Amino acid sequence: MAWHALRAAGESVTATRRLLANATMAAWLRLSVLALFVGTLVTPFLVDFNRGATLLGSLPDPTLLLVAGLFVGLAALCVGTVFEFVFLEALRGERVRLVTDSGRRFRAGMEVFAFRTALALVLGLAVGAFVLFDLPPAIGPLASLVVVLAVLDRLTVAFVVPIMLVDGRSLPDGWRAFSPTLRREWREYALYLLVATLLWSAVAVVGGFAGALLAGLLLVPFVVLGGAVGGTLLAQGLSEATVGQAVIGTLAVPYLLAFVTLVLLAHVPAVAYLRYIALFVLGDTAERYDPIPRLRAAIRRG
Repeated sequence: MAWHALRAAGESVTATRRLLANATMAAWLRLSVLALFVGTLVTPFLVDFNRGATLLGSLPDPTLLLVAGLFVGLAALCVGTVFEFVFLEALRGERVRLVTDSGRRFRAGMEVFAFRTALALVLGLAVGAFVLFDLPPAIGPLASLVVVLAVLDRLTVAFVVPIMLVDGRSLPDGWRAFSPTLRREWREYALYLLVATLLWSAVAVVGGFAGALLAGLLLVPFVVLGGAVGGTLLAQGLSEATVGQAVIGTLAVPYLLAFVTLVLLAHVPAVAYLRYIALFVLGDTAERYDPIPRLRAAIRRG
């Protein structure tokens, strides 16, 4: 075995640096929008583990929350699946055009979206049956099903989608093209799944701490500005309650916008790096479907 995933983990650093070294701010912003959807549906930088239960508990109608969550989740998955193709084109060095490229890749994206929705439906039915019928002995099969569905989803997004893009294939044809390589190089892909899981976990953990640190640092200038404005308003005879509401109401939205913007920009290199690993592995195991042949050759010459 060549252990392509280990080699790809190193080469993807160079690939990511090449992608972003000369990117304009407009390109960074477009990539940040793509990374928001193709990285994770809820970016790890925005997870608040301490307040999550409180926020959910304050909502009055759990049914409404569930319906709204399902709708938002499906909408995000739909957009993200189309953006998978657009983000892949960006990683290949193509110019990023969100609207135009999304329109061109809409049909292929809907095929993948339908497939991923079916996987989610199977998982939801299995979990629902487990909870409804209280089947503790089924925990092993349920865990196995979760792993199988997660692997199918990851292999589809990481390897079948690039084949669809490179060869202009449909999803079924993409899987038929990928299957022989998967059977022949199953150890390489098993290693990739392990490496990808470890790296995604590291991104989530580090991102959570980085997000908390960024939130604190970014809060400092807003607190200083709010203190100055609040002092001025208090000097004019306004009550503390009125001043507090005015200052918080005025500065809260700019603070959140600045925080989210910085987080998404920081998300770009992490998502690009993780996606490049899959592209390097695919090209090393199935040269015909290599999505980044010129980039690979340039890095290895260097």
